[in-house]
Amino acid sequence: MSPTQRIDVPSNSRPIIGVLSHELSTGMKYNLNVSHSSYIAASYVKFLEGAGARVVPIWIGKGKSYYKKVIYSLNGVLFPGGAAEFTDPDGYAEAGVYLYEYAIKMNEKGVYFPLWGTCLGMELMTFLAAGRREHRCDCWGYDQALPLTLKSDFQRSKLFENVPESMLDIFMNKPVAAHYHQFCITERNMTYFGLDAEWKILATAIDTQGLEFVSIIESRLYPFYAVMFHPEKNAYEWKPTKNIPHSSEAVAAMHYFGDFLVSEARKNSNSFPGKDAENDALIYNYAPTYTGRKRSVFEQCYFFD
Repeated sequence: MSPTQRIDVPSNSRPIIGVLSHELSTGMKYNLNVSHSSYIAASYVKFLEGAGARVVPIWIGKGKSYYKKVIYSLNGVLFPGGAAEFTDPDGYAEAGVYLYEYAIKMNEKGVYFPLWGTCLGMELMTFLAAGRREHRCDCWGYDQALPLTLKSDFQRSKLFENVPESMLDIFMNKPVAAHYHQFCITERNMTYFGLDAEWKILATAIDTQGLEFVSIIESRLYPFYAVMFHPEKNAYEWKPTKNIPHSSEAVAAMHYFGDFLVSEARKNSNSFPGKDAENDALIYNYAPTYTGRKRSVFEQCYFFD
């Protein structure tokens, strides 16, 4: 029996998902006039909360023991988008390595544990699956709202096996996927780096130069999922200069992915060692900062030191 089939716990009605924090770029520090060590865009938190989960921020720059302790207290992890070098020490990518490895170990021991990657998160997950080899190519996938080109066997997946016909029409015919990336992963590179053996390609999209790139993938081995677009932006990011879809169809698309991820987290029964430890870890202990008035693509951010 594969790890993804071993579901032997009751539905968790109080799921908690960890969101990996991210180092601030030099430009972000300058534009916002801040000097914090890491941040999480509030839209990711709202994305999960709107689907019925609570959120725990996961710090960067910690030791391996920290990531083991925190992930075994959570019911899932989300790797958000952003801009980080995978070779930088003590940052997003290094933390992601530990979380990815522990998530695999849990699933191989029969503990159902989902991972989700958005944009850079998808790039990181496939980078690790490729043996930490660079597998991306340059592309023009920034500030585009696109429909999805679903593969012929897309419904032979957990992500889409129960998708309503109304949602299929939205995904395939409406520009509901907000893309904000300068790198792409192509089907050719998925094959070249052996990623197609581990990951199933569910959808593709086309950038402004006509390059077809992979837009949605699902692991063949574990409950791991990744998208190159940003579902969370559709309802929670409002920069008027950005091409973010805010239609009712776009918001429905966002909820589809959020609801799916949280439904996966409900299949995990990990918990914190006590109520005090749980309460201390939750994002509720931190206040978001309104960054939308400044030169930021985010309306709100949580900053950490």
